[in-house]
Amino acid sequence: MSPTITPSPDPALEAALADLAQEPPPRLTDGVLLATGLVDGAGLYDSPLGEVVVSFRPDGVVAVDLADDGAEARHRARFGRRLVEARPPRGWDDLIRRAIDAGTPGELPLAWEAVTVFQRRVLTEAATIPRGRTRPYGWLAERLGRPGAARAVGTSMARNPVPLIVPCHRVVRADGSIGRYSLGGAANKERLLRLEGALR
Repeated sequence: MSPTITPSPDPALEAALADLAQEPPPRLTDGVLLATGLVDGAGLYDSPLGEVVVSFRPDGVVAVDLADDGAEARHRARFGRRLVEARPPRGWDDLIRRAIDAGTPGELPLAWEAVTVFQRRVLTEAATIPRGRTRPYGWLAERLGRPGAARAVGTSMARNPVPLIVPCHRVVRADGSIGRYSLGGAANKERLLRLEGALR
């Protein structure tokens, strides 16, 4: 049987290990969390419906919501991430303001993670509807080569993560009634359409 060899203690190593055991690990900053996609940044912007929260990741705008007490909880429920107050990437501030004013994304990058491929196609087509005009759900379905998919188009409008920027308020029912709206209800949809001159 061979003898057991006990290594001699290294006082410097033991001191370093003792220090590590006492010091908590460094806290990740909100900036690091935002850069790694573990949280979403958020800022407040003026809109025709009052202040809205625009959330974003490094690759694009994630969502637009009304700036009320439930905004963060709704964001967390939908995307699984919390919001941190942050400035968007350089140049995006103006792009966000212009997109909200125009009701179309323009050059603003959008992060489409919360929608299906079909919904993204629907929302991209909806973004081409000019200010002051409306189109029925069936029109969008036909434009996408899916004439029987008006109901799926309606579902896509309801799940639009970036209302105001992608103008789902310009999509109405075939009988001309305005239908529902995900950003505060039908009254807000009517208000937007009146402001744009689509309703008299």
